[in-house]
Amino acid sequence: MGTTINTSAAVTGSSSQIITEAAGNVLNKDDFLKLLTTELRYQDPLQPLDNKDFIAQMAQFSSLEQMNNVADAVKDLKNELIGQYQQGALTQGAVLIGKQVAGADADGNVITGTVDSVKMLDGIVRLVIGAQTLDLTQVTEVKP
Repeated sequence: MGTTINTSAAVTGSSSQIITEAAGNVLNKDDFLKLLTTELRYQDPLQPLDNKDFIAQMAQFSSLEQMNNVADAVKDLKNELIGQYQQGALTQGAVLIGKQVAGADADGNVITGTVDSVKMLDGIVRLVIGAQTLDLTQVTEVKP
């Protein structure tokens, strides 16, 4: 999942060249640390890395770490919201058990009848009406 670090670029190039070359790939924190240590290993002892450059790279590393944390939090939030949506949709479907509903299936066939049960298939709530199923989103009429 990580990217390959081009050490020859680290030997011959400046830090901005290395970062520019690597920017075409998605870097994770391990890649960034490999890049930084490679750069430090091959720096010219007569022209060492400027403190400002080093601090800027450490700030970039910190930003990368925070972006990864935010991405993980957003992924967790997305999964939580999907679960809550599915639970809410299943509850809405359960309210229809025993009621007369009408709607059209994916092929345009009109389905009418009493809802016997509700099930979730592939994240979609389906009402079971006899031997047929109807997506909750396809219901056009509900009667007591």
